[in-house]
Amino acid sequence: MKTKTAQTAFITSRANSSGLWFLVLVFTLLLVLGISLALGSYPISPQTLLSWIVGQADATAAQILSDVRAPRVFLALLVGACLGMTGPLLQAGFRTSLADSYLLGLAGFAALGAVLLQQIGMAGFGTPVLATMGAGFAVWLLTQLSFERSSERRALIGVALAAMSLAGLALLLALSQSPSSANVLGWVVGGFYALGANQLWLILPFAAFGLGLALFLGRMANLLQLGDDVAENLGLNAKTSRNLVLMLAALLTGVAVGTSGLMGFVGLLSVSLARGLFGTDYRKLLPASALIGAIAVGLSDVLGRMLLAPNEIPAGAFTTVLGGIWLMVLSRRAS
Repeated sequence: MKTKTAQTAFITSRANSSGLWFLVLVFTLLLVLGISLALGSYPISPQTLLSWIVGQADATAAQILSDVRAPRVFLALLVGACLGMTGPLLQAGFRTSLADSYLLGLAGFAALGAVLLQQIGMAGFGTPVLATMGAGFAVWLLTQLSFERSSERRALIGVALAAMSLAGLALLLALSQSPSSANVLGWVVGGFYALGANQLWLILPFAAFGLGLALFLGRMANLLQLGDDVAENLGLNAKTSRNLVLMLAALLTGVAVGTSGLMGFVGLLSVSLARGLFGTDYRKLLPASALIGAIAVGLSDVLGRMLLAPNEIPAGAFTTVLGGIWLMVLSRRAS
């Protein structure tokens, strides 16, 4: 009886702790949102920001916020949420804690597809579509090359694919003679310079569909971690479920990378921090990773705008450096 009571108390405590951490993440996201809207070449006071929210700001502040700053900020948060969500999806599909869209080559192939479309003068609506196809091809290739391999082998193959995609981007940059060739370099280190409402409305339907569907896959992801045999015995079609999870990760990667370029290790950072806060239950990891990804990219964007103003540091520079450091920490722990 005492054991049962202790177990119940532990579960209740864990649930309360999870709820508290979700509130902390939501509050942090709102704080990053407010800071991002307020800071810039034209500072916005908290009072002006509140006036804009209720539709009573002066014309200059309203134009800056509505036409320039808010679309970019919301785009950064949406891209971050998409990349953050790819972390747990890929880790569930490939059953390895090192899975990440940047590390496994999905992001690189997505950028390669987007740049190919741009180089032939067809950038626009098709960019996130072709980027998604590039990420999907990387998933298929990785699955074929790493069939029945260990997680370490799969990670090494993914790193090789990522390197190949970066080499492809470098080749396109070298061969391009168009004025847009300078933009190709921007895909290597992602950012949000000159991006705004057009890109936000372009990817919003894809991102909303992918993020919304992913939130319902927590139980499926939990079962996939038990192995195919156990999952099949519990009524799950393991192969179909894994393909769904991986293709959804490819969609979210393509949507994000096809808009802002490569932002390294956002998924790995997000899911690693989410595991530390919420444990291994994917029903919590998925939404938590999306929140953390949005916070990380949103904060990286505002730092990039402000640190060397009026010059700008791409947001991807911050995420890649921080993610690389975190990857070394994870490797040291594993050893």
